[in-house]
Amino acid sequence: MKAIDELINENGRCALLIGNGPNLRAGLFPEWQQLVLNAADDNINFNIDGLSNTELYDLVEIHSENSQQVKERIINQLNLPEEANLTVHERLMQYALKNNLPVLTTNFDTAYEESVGAELIRINGRGFTDFYPWKSYYGFEQHQLPTDGFGIWHVHGMVHYQRSIRIGLTDYMGSVERARKLIHNGDDRLFQGKRQPYWEGHQTWLHIWFNMPMIIFGFGYGSDEVFLRWLLIERKRYFNIYDDPMQVWYITKNQLGLAVRNLMENLGVVIVEIENYDDIY
Repeated sequence: MKAIDELINENGRCALLIGNGPNLRAGLFPEWQQLVLNAADDNINFNIDGLSNTELYDLVEIHSENSQQVKERIINQLNLPEEANLTVHERLMQYALKNNLPVLTTNFDTAYEESVGAELIRINGRGFTDFYPWKSYYGFEQHQLPTDGFGIWHVHGMVHYQRSIRIGLTDYMGSVERARKLIHNGDDRLFQGKRQPYWEGHQTWLHIWFNMPMIIFGFGYGSDEVFLRWLLIERKRYFNIYDDPMQVWYITKNQLGLAVRNLMENLGVVIVEIENYDDIY
């Protein structure tokens, strides 16, 4: 974890945003498109060429006899096998635990928490919903704020709450709508004052997003990621109000496509290119 360690040593305590990279490295689950195709009814009766993965999911639901069963099939594919190799996950989580770093993940599965035996905890406060359990995390200590210390936060939902899974374009638009209300609406909105300690979303993982330096890895950040690309833009918009640096680092081994590179560079995200995945994992 040389690349991560160097950034932490230089910049102090950061949050980690980790995608599906560790799962792919460990060979645990299918890639996104295959996960969705496996959840469809027996035969796909529409052309999938050129569709984004989020659009594909919505169309699979639309073309299914029982749309409610699609997410059930997604979750069934994400059960950890008994022989699952969680070495990479454990190494990353032990590092985050040792350095007291919050972890944001786009994954739905329980590999990260099971690798270290973390338990489901909810920040005390009003307004829990299993549709958007944004105040729930896996960890070992009860926090008052998500930024207090180590915790594993599932930004796209978790298998523990089936209704929370956000995988289609419709799902992502719902997440944008919910986050936008917290960030921009009302007297206690985030944009009302600098780093508001008690804004409407201060008990959700969004508080981490807008208050801590962030290291991103294991995540392609492609055009499918409508919600998190928008949130990255909102972070830049918010930090610009106070002339603060973006303080986001994106670690990648693969050659970046022009669209992702342009997005990152135009938002002030520092791209850290590595030669070997061992520098991360």
